[in-house]
Amino acid sequence: MSHIEKTSNLIHASETAGHLMIHNVPIVAETDTIAHIEKLLLEKVHTFATIDYIFVVNTKNVLKGAVSIKDLFRADKSTAVDDIMTRDLITVRAHTDQERVALLAVRHNLKSVPVVDKDMHFLGIIPSDTILQILDSESVEDILRFGGVIHKTTFDDVFHLSIFKSLQYRLPWLLLGLFGGILTSGIIGNFEEVLSKNLVLATFIPLIVYMADAVGTQMEAFIIRDLAIDPKLTFMRYFFRQFSVVAIIGAIVSVILFGISSLLYHDTKLSIVISLSLFCAIMSSIISGLAIPFIFNKINLDPANASGPIATILQDVFSVFVYFSIASLLL
Repeated sequence: MSHIEKTSNLIHASETAGHLMIHNVPIVAETDTIAHIEKLLLEKVHTFATIDYIFVVNTKNVLKGAVSIKDLFRADKSTAVDDIMTRDLITVRAHTDQERVALLAVRHNLKSVPVVDKDMHFLGIIPSDTILQILDSESVEDILRFGGVIHKTTFDDVFHLSIFKSLQYRLPWLLLGLFGGILTSGIIGNFEEVLSKNLVLATFIPLIVYMADAVGTQMEAFIIRDLAIDPKLTFMRYFFRQFSVVAIIGAIVSVILFGISSLLYHDTKLSIVISLSLFCAIMSSIISGLAIPFIFNKINLDPANASGPIATILQDVFSVFVYFSIASLLL
């Protein structure tokens, strides 16, 4: 019995790739020639739900690549499918939400999306007509929700949750924030001498912390959205792209802060401290804004739930530490 047959009887949640996938598609081996595939299509075309792509698997049913019907008939009949197939495929898992499947198909201009398990065994595909149905149903649902006609949410209903459950969901993150705040206070206490000599430094703590948090939160939103659309996101390329943007943002706001503080306090050294601290704090938000959500995603935890509180705490601690370290060195 093939791997597809073994998994076809599994029950998948509605609105997931596993629930929507079909199995009757052309599947060939890596060593098959174009002539063999053409013969297969001619003999069994009526049994296939779609022939947009011919999927290539090895002897263990591991998906190795795919060939579009257009490329198939352009190749010489003696050519092995291994020589012309596309290997770097966009795939989804059986538990992937249907909306993500549709977004991937649109973003990568795919006629169908293959479904695989964690070991890349081929399970089936989401065909083009199903993708169009998903896009239609999701767009209608969103329009109705915006109009207040329907209300679909995953938020906890406070009236139906017990007090214990509410505490269980919310208290751990608040306790984490409490200890982070205590740590931040301890850092400020260690720089009591430099603060007592330059009390004006205290007025800029909220600004330094806020700006770093704001930039980090922006990046969190971007990477959580982009990971949802493209699970195979190349992190290092994404990281350096964001790094260049954040560096420009940090430079611009730091120069503006330098000019304003110079006009207000007429103290060049103080202006250098706060503007340099702001730049360093903003640059450090790349770690809290990008790395933490990416790590949570890699270990199969929802980055939208936990990365925010953890990233905020770490960012606040680091921003304050950088601020007073620079102040103690330069003032």
